Amino acid sequence: MLREANKKKTKELIMKNAIQLFKQKGYQNVTVAEITTACGIAKGTFFNYFQKKEHILLYLADSYMELLHKIVQRNQVGTMKEQVLHIFRELFSIYFKQIDILHPAFEETIKSAIRSNGASGNISKLREAICYVLEQGMEKKAFRSKWKVAECADVIVGIFLNVLICTPLEEEKLMKKLAQQLEMVWGGFIHESTKEIS
Repeated sequence: MLREANKKKTKELIMKNAIQLFKQKGYQNVTVAEITTACGIAKGTFFNYFQKKEHILLYLADSYMELLHKIVQRNQVGTMKEQVLHIFRELFSIYFKQIDILHPAFEETIKSAIRSNGASGNISKLREAICYVLEQGMEKKAFRSKWKVAECADVIVGIFLNVLICTPLEEEKLMKKLAQQLEMVWGGFIHESTKEIS
């Protein structure tokens, strides 16, 4: 039990110091050696927790994606499209509060997805969350579609990622672009009920 507590403490120490250095110097300008020096640990200890510096960003992104379940639970009022937009608005809000560290984490998530042929844990979590929202809507008969829920979720997540990649990093511009692109495709795959979900 003590050993597990010590491992958790060491991992938190690495994360804390790495994030602080990333904020001070920029992610690209920080080396593993600088992180280990700031932590007062050997390089070998660092590599027991993270294979490389990039994995710190993936771990950080994972920890933020854990909030997704709470965000989904808070946003279950309104039409299905409104619920999806509320979820994305909250994700953008978190993103912009920590953009100096979450932007490189997002970039690393995309690179990881490309390297693993689309099998990114964080993108999968987002897809699962959108699937959940759509499945709940189907159960409440709030919408129907000739397409599978997973296919609809893929399109919605694709729009979200496209907007993050291709739009200037300003929260309102991102939300406006996301709402516009979602509107363009929404009617093509979802036939939404006009009744409100509560």
